[in-house]
Amino acid sequence: MSETENKIKSAYAREEKPGLLEKIGVRYYQYLASKSGTADLHNISIDDLPPDITLQTLARSITGFAAIIAFSIGALTTFVSIWVEWTYMATMETTEYYLLYGSTLVIMLVIEMSVLFWLGLKTVYSLACLTGHNQAAKDSCLPGDDAVPNILARAALEVPDPIIHYLGIDPLKHLSKSKLFMVAFLYKAKVVLSGLAVKFLLIRLFGKGEARTAFSWVAIPVTGIWDAFTLYKVAREARLRLFGNKLAEHIVNEMLTDELIAQLSPKAREGSVRAVATMMVLAQNYHPNMLVLLLRLCATFNIDENKEYDNWEDFLVVLDEVTTKERYFLLDLLSVAAAFDGHLSKMERHHLPEAFKELTKEYMERTEQLKILLLNGQLHAAKKLCVLDFEPG
Repeated sequence: MSETENKIKSAYAREEKPGLLEKIGVRYYQYLASKSGTADLHNISIDDLPPDITLQTLARSITGFAAIIAFSIGALTTFVSIWVEWTYMATMETTEYYLLYGSTLVIMLVIEMSVLFWLGLKTVYSLACLTGHNQAAKDSCLPGDDAVPNILARAALEVPDPIIHYLGIDPLKHLSKSKLFMVAFLYKAKVVLSGLAVKFLLIRLFGKGEARTAFSWVAIPVTGIWDAFTLYKVAREARLRLFGNKLAEHIVNEMLTDELIAQLSPKAREGSVRAVATMMVLAQNYHPNMLVLLLRLCATFNIDENKEYDNWEDFLVVLDEVTTKERYFLLDLLSVAAAFDGHLSKMERHHLPEAFKELTKEYMERTEQLKILLLNGQLHAAKKLCVLDFEPG
């Protein structure tokens, strides 16, 4: 490890250690890699992967199969709970009934969550096999042993990405704590809220008395559909992280050649770091794709840790201070970084034109297209939009 890499690692701090779920996910991921016999193989480049049509077809098949299983387990466990309600509610004593019904709910919930967690991990690992990441189980893509299995385990188990302290960058500085709490609360309650909302609507429209109980069966397809949708989101996020990781490797190893770096002034190199750091702030998250790109840029350029890199106004000043060709290079990188988390926030859409200026139409179209390609699993096509040169657009 180089002196610069050691310096970066020492300055990088993860606020919380991996939790129990993440540890379980990592161990299971590594078990699957060991079982398949690919854990010790070397990583492969984008050019060695199958064409996009093959990647897309296989990814859709894996995702579709997982969604069907998720729907089935959600519907089945909900059916059991409702069957107990209908069968025993009128025939058992109140205390005995609620003990039976409560224990059934808990058991079914444990079964449902266990199967969904297992299914998420299996799905994510299967997708990792498509991009060769199953061969990188021991490679750390971020300091602190935050390896590929960690970022994929969090995607599979829907564990929030950890808060990272590096270069004073704070992606959450424009996000209120009350909003963070509300988002977390609604996320945890999403299945219950969706089921209750549908039932309440139907009850208000169609019935009273016994009809109210009948509509409890609506929870069966609602839960199944929601579980299937959840697995779909898990698979989509896993694809995004896998492809983003590959593209970050490609940009740093293939695009940032010694010849290109030699053409960049110290101010342009600083601007490269600022381009990614400010996008993390405007996106308001610690997405691993952006962290990987940021860390690898910092390993390539000699950075000053005492500067504030996540200030948007300072980045705009840098754009005015570099040469015209360097500005085009930074705008290329800014466009790529904005798309790397698969989402353009309201703040990004508002501020990006301030940097793109007369080239706003060209760069916003490029950013939107790259985002779509990443989400759709078109890795080779996405690679072509990650060109960093000294030309506009």
